[in-house]
Amino acid sequence: MADYLDEMIGDAKTIAVSGHIHADGDSVGAVLAAYLYLKNAFPGRTVHPYLDGASKSFSMLSGLSDIDSVFTVPEEPYDLFISLDCGSSDRLGKCEPLFRAAKHTIQFDHHITNTEFAEENYVNSAASSTCEVLFDFMRKDMIDLPVAEALYTGILHDTGVFKYSCTSEKTMCTAGFLMSRGIDTAALIDRTFYMKTFSQLKTLGYALNKSEQVLGGKMVLSVLTAADMRAIGATVADTEGIVSELRTTEGVEVAVFVREDAPETYKFSLRSNGRVDVSSISASFGGGGHRLASGFTAKGNLENILTEVYAMVMLQL
Repeated sequence: MADYLDEMIGDAKTIAVSGHIHADGDSVGAVLAAYLYLKNAFPGRTVHPYLDGASKSFSMLSGLSDIDSVFTVPEEPYDLFISLDCGSSDRLGKCEPLFRAAKHTIQFDHHITNTEFAEENYVNSAASSTCEVLFDFMRKDMIDLPVAEALYTGILHDTGVFKYSCTSEKTMCTAGFLMSRGIDTAALIDRTFYMKTFSQLKTLGYALNKSEQVLGGKMVLSVLTAADMRAIGATVADTEGIVSELRTTEGVEVAVFVREDAPETYKFSLRSNGRVDVSSISASFGGGGHRLASGFTAKGNLENILTEVYAMVMLQL
């Protein structure tokens, strides 16, 4: 078994790299880090990065403009497909057929619900982020500033700027090494984590205004319907971070944000303050994630779905 990412490539001439649908900071960071690292290591080979819905807040990262969000299908299958930050192959979205057709597949991930769907699976659920996992398979002398910025961004976002319980001593040592490459950490944190567009702020305000406490105040819930999204001119990207804001409500154990993506099709984002394992709830609906942060998509009557979620939360309180 190869020790480094560049050794795993072998004689692959065409390589695809992708993360999960509705890309978050860890997915964006991991895809860009792998893409930039491989471009440096193999300048004569084709490395094609795919991502669905990367926010403009990551525009300061090198390589973002190279991302294929249209999902161009090559004439021939890729020699190698690298999946990053995906717990299951369906989370690759439009890239799943490319993954299935590829001659060889590798994945790096840290989700405890990972189904180990690739030929080679490098999954460490104890890691803070996929970027931390990926870092361990990179030659340290080949991590330049752009790669370091991408990795650092992923760690930032999955640790909540190093405040979530997934942050370990190893996480901090990894971040320290990446900082040594010259990262402007203040700018990176502000622009990718805290800074919001005016549309995001309006959407957040609308969602907070619609929120309600349920289950005796132990859960806070906000639902944005498709009609709500149209009324305020919001995009999917504008809803990023809403559930994290809900989680900070005093006395709340679980925060749930629901977005209607199509008629009777709802995207659920769940966050826990410690007592409730939300990954088990999401897994029951075919989703996944971490113990304190997870998500899933469900179809059907919203009230019926919420009733099921309430019951699962109550079993753990």
